[in-house]
Amino acid sequence: MQAPSKALRTTRPFFALRTFTSQPASRSRWTPGPAPPRLPKAEQELFEKLQQESTGAFSTPRRAEDASQESQQGAEKVASSSSNGDGEELHPNVRKGAAPEFEGDTNPKTGEVGGPKNDPLRWKGDWSYNGRVTDF
Repeated sequence: MQAPSKALRTTRPFFALRTFTSQPASRSRWTPGPAPPRLPKAEQELFEKLQQESTGAFSTPRRAEDASQESQQGAEKVASSSSNGDGEELHPNVRKGAAPEFEGDTNPKTGEVGGPKNDPLRWKGDWSYNGRVTDF
């Protein structure tokens, strides 16, 4: 590695001499980079608690069991729900794909293993799935 070259520059005779180098000051690899300011301890604990309770960007955070039990008891009196899942079910109006043409992993017509369950060339050479053409 080449040693940095130094040049002395004087702007006016009554100003002090100033040195300039051709290489930037070396930084340690362990110096912290840009980051948001640190939170106070209480706010950091609250932030971490909310992060753990959160289920995702577009959902409401999970509550403690006590609060959820009280709300469930009130909701059961007002309306009953027939869902038995964990809240990740699809809306009833969502279109489901066409039923598979065969069971298993191997296509009985072509012998293809792991391919599509429906024939994409069903409509005279147009690659389509559920009525939507995928090549144009």
